[in-house]
Amino acid sequence: MRLEYDVIVIGAGHAGCEAASAAARMGCQTLLITGDMNRIAQMSCNPAVGGIAKGQIVREIDALGGQMGIVTDRTAIQFRMLNRSKGPAVWSPRSQSDRTRFSDEWRRILDSTPGLFLFQDNVTRLIVDKSGPRPVVTGVCTQLDIEFKARKVILTAGTFMGGLLHFGATQIPGGRIAEPATDGLTGQLKDLGFESDRMKTGTPVRIDGRTIDYTQVQVQDGEDTPEKRDFHKFSFLPDVRRTLRPRPCYICHTNPEVHRELYDNLDKSPLYNGQIQSIGPRYCPSIETKIVTFADKQSHQLFLEPEGEETAEFYVNGFSSSLPWDVQLRALEHIPALRDVQIYRPGYAIEYDFFPPTQLTHDLQTKLVGGLYFAGQVNGTTGYEEAAGQGLMAGINAALAIQGKEPFVLSRDEAYIGVLIDDLVIKGVDEPYRMFTSRAEYRILLRQDDADMRLTQKGYEVGLASEERYRLMLSKREQRDRLIEFCRAFKVKAEAVNPYLESVSSAPLAGGVRLADLLARPNVSITGLASFIPRLAEDMASIEEARRDEIVESAEILIKYSGYIEREKLQAEKLHRLEYVRLPADFDYEAVKALSTEARQKLSRIAPATVGQASRIPGVSPADINILLVLLNR
Repeated sequence: MRLEYDVIVIGAGHAGCEAASAAARMGCQTLLITGDMNRIAQMSCNPAVGGIAKGQIVREIDALGGQMGIVTDRTAIQFRMLNRSKGPAVWSPRSQSDRTRFSDEWRRILDSTPGLFLFQDNVTRLIVDKSGPRPVVTGVCTQLDIEFKARKVILTAGTFMGGLLHFGATQIPGGRIAEPATDGLTGQLKDLGFESDRMKTGTPVRIDGRTIDYTQVQVQDGEDTPEKRDFHKFSFLPDVRRTLRPRPCYICHTNPEVHRELYDNLDKSPLYNGQIQSIGPRYCPSIETKIVTFADKQSHQLFLEPEGEETAEFYVNGFSSSLPWDVQLRALEHIPALRDVQIYRPGYAIEYDFFPPTQLTHDLQTKLVGGLYFAGQVNGTTGYEEAAGQGLMAGINAALAIQGKEPFVLSRDEAYIGVLIDDLVIKGVDEPYRMFTSRAEYRILLRQDDADMRLTQKGYEVGLASEERYRLMLSKREQRDRLIEFCRAFKVKAEAVNPYLESVSSAPLAGGVRLADLLARPNVSITGLASFIPRLAEDMASIEEARRDEIVESAEILIKYSGYIEREKLQAEKLHRLEYVRLPADFDYEAVKALSTEARQKLSRIAPATVGQASRIPGVSPADINILLVLLNR
């Protein structure tokens, strides 16, 4: 067995799997160490991928050459596009997955990746060389007292570092239910000068679907018509297909009896009796938090989500709790659909160690220890997608560093992943970080439909996206642009399209108009017009059938929103100028008394690389930025 590698990844969650896969596929001999090889890429909370802004991240991972979108499609049992009633800037894909098959598919990918090796053990200590001016990581030591050497180490330990589970008054050390916590690393990192803190997250009760009264629930089907299943997916690769049987989700609601049961037992909740001190996610609150924060509400919506294609296990989305198991059970029994419910396991809260991400540079390498990268929940984020995006970027950058190349950093107008990492490194976190479309200034540019156009060439240039993926992107772009040019050049006659316009409640034409101008109207679509315009139907027929829906949708969005898109591009270009004004690494901000005290403190602590980064630090005002520009003669 070899004991020396280019890259070692600690932890095989969503961040660790993407990191290890990326590094190995870029030519690095990579070792992925995990405590349980049967729980790789475990979906610790809900059995779903994507959602608001998270779906965009998954499509970006796929466009760069990552694996999450592929794994999700191959294990999907439902697909929905959220926010369809709004503009395409905020459309967000979401998929229910088969939890077991998701893990199995990731294991199959890792096992078949050349240069990638797995080892089951827990890392207890980093091997650090302190002989130089800056400490450098050179390997890891495991619980079995095995020393593995590496040129780069990526820490993706998730909730396992100092993990503590809360089931009411019962506390069990662990990173997940039935899995032990990892000890030793936090203390060592603090000794090396790292700042650490604690965060809290939680997960709901799991129930037996055979005990649900389906006459008392509302069915929530996915967008799973047979003719659209190859379009309703994450991966841009046409040969990645969904094969599992679709399953619906169900909706029910809490009621005053449920709330009364919970409220009467708040003194048993670790969140309210002082047992838990750390901060939980604001946007995914426990049911206890909901009834306290929204005391005027008589009910809260719950989603009953199947855990797989065949299993009877259901996830009760919206009922996260750390109350004792019997309180959770009694509360659920007050819901008509769940009056006879049988639970598989109760919900619980978990506290864990994290490291404020302002201690990282934009390539996710730590400032204090060379060659050491952090990704995932150790950086204070929450969610599979945010973790996977960080893991992918850490894996890419570790491989590039070994190759002697410049770091790969995505800007805020290039990707949600760029927004995510910039927010973490520049702003830090004071609660578990979750991505939203509102965090992106340029969300019209960062649509889920064009992630491949934005990022596949970049992934190809760094050596991750395959030649096949790159050629497919070029072909799609050529077909899309050809359709756009046809629509801009072709003039339609009123008598040909007025019947269609009447059918979609759009005003009739008095004369001829270019097709692109007609498509700017609400409710008017290329597919709808094709039934009335033979030349358009012929042009659409020339588009490759497997990707026709995808290409037509992309072309239509660019036509309809061209004015907004161009305006946002101009705004991004203006702000980009500050990204090219670099700040010296040894800049003495404390000596610049013209800066505000808060600005001096935060600039000194975060040490931004550019004026653009400095401008996004909370507490650094436009006046402070002007002072920096004057000092830099800019």
